[in-house]
Amino acid sequence: MINKVLNTINKFNMISEGDNLIVGLSGGADSVCLLHILNNIRDQLNIEIHAVHVHHGIRGKDADEDAKFAEDLCKGLGIKYHVYYFNVKKLAKKNKLSEEEMGRKIRYQVFEDVSKELVSSKIAIAHHMNDQAETIIMNALRGTGIKGIAGIRPVRDNIIRPLIECSRKEIEDYCVDNKIHYKEDYTNELEIYTRNKIRHTIIPYIEENFNPNFIASVVNMANLVRNEDDYINKIVLEKADELVEIEDNNYIINLYKFNLLDIVIKRRLIRHILSQIGSLKNIESKHIDFIIQLSDKEVSKKINLPRGIIARKSYDSIIISVLGEDKISGFEYNLTIPSNVYIEELDRTIKCELLQNDQKNIIPENLYTKWLDYDKIKYNLKVRTRKEGDQIAIKGINGAKKIKKYFIDAKIPKEKRDSIPLLADEENIIWIIGYRISEQYKITEATEKILKVTFF
Repeated sequence: MINKVLNTINKFNMISEGDNLIVGLSGGADSVCLLHILNNIRDQLNIEIHAVHVHHGIRGKDADEDAKFAEDLCKGLGIKYHVYYFNVKKLAKKNKLSEEEMGRKIRYQVFEDVSKELVSSKIAIAHHMNDQAETIIMNALRGTGIKGIAGIRPVRDNIIRPLIECSRKEIEDYCVDNKIHYKEDYTNELEIYTRNKIRHTIIPYIEENFNPNFIASVVNMANLVRNEDDYINKIVLEKADELVEIEDNNYIINLYKFNLLDIVIKRRLIRHILSQIGSLKNIESKHIDFIIQLSDKEVSKKINLPRGIIARKSYDSIIISVLGEDKISGFEYNLTIPSNVYIEELDRTIKCELLQNDQKNIIPENLYTKWLDYDKIKYNLKVRTRKEGDQIAIKGINGAKKIKKYFIDAKIPKEKRDSIPLLADEENIIWIIGYRISEQYKITEATEKILKVTFF
């Protein structure tokens, strides 16, 4: 099993020497197996492991026990452990999502938030072959194109799935053979959730009546489709370079060249542009077709799409842009110590406190609470939005990195960059709040006074 996982890691180039791996740890067999295997090979791969557990606030005492189990497991293995608490039911209702979808969104957001704090980080998820088959069936039931049939990718951006070529049975057998304990989530057996119905009803029925090797067949199909999807994406990116210009957040499509494309490439190209503007949330196939149909409309014709997106016809082009979103204007607030300052533009508060460094303090591992060396701060402490030329000192870089370049490297959407708060003094950026702090202001053994800053 370990060799099989190693082969998958090497096959898809998932891990590089020195990587920080953030492992999603629910406490179930899949994530516990992944954690154990990665722990067994971490010296071989020269990696650091951070386990992240998300408490959804749904299963009461059982969920509390899962969190405690995950913490004890990490202590026993000598792995850094992070736990985050949410009320998924409340958030799902507020955002008009199912509990499944809300829980998934929260988990991935937490993983991404933790990854921003670590250098060379990858997010390791315990998806396996059975998950792959279930996902493809779910996509097919909803109505999907090639991307849906391609299923879960072994690697997507900084997310890796080392168990993707292992079956659920192999994972459970590994745990039994190695006497590895894990927690059973009783909700996995309840057929009130769509995925569980597919897992416990649809797939067993197909295996019993049509194809006993159904899981393997679906996974093989996904692998073939994924290769074709990658090829089409390559063509789309080439066409985007050839006929799309970007000016002031306007995506300008050369209409003459666009009209020469096959409809498949046209649709993919529009989807690509919309994904660059933001997410594809609430974008349906009909919206893509509406934009394509603009090529036959009169000049100045325009259509309004979800999330404030507007597409309009010009003389020789189609222009896609975001005009309907509320913009946060720049702000700047002076900070005293101690203080609680409310930031009206963000509806958030920043709190500053002064502590003595007694050498026994444990630095909090929290995205929104930071400890800084107070004596290194150059007066005029403030929280503000970015300005031209802002830089931050980052480990491993000679000098400093421009905030603009950091935002690009961190893949922060353009429309969000001007609203991200920065903690700064008279000379430097101290903390990109929610992301990382400057190397210049980190506390050391020589630190005497600690500035504790909390953003909430």
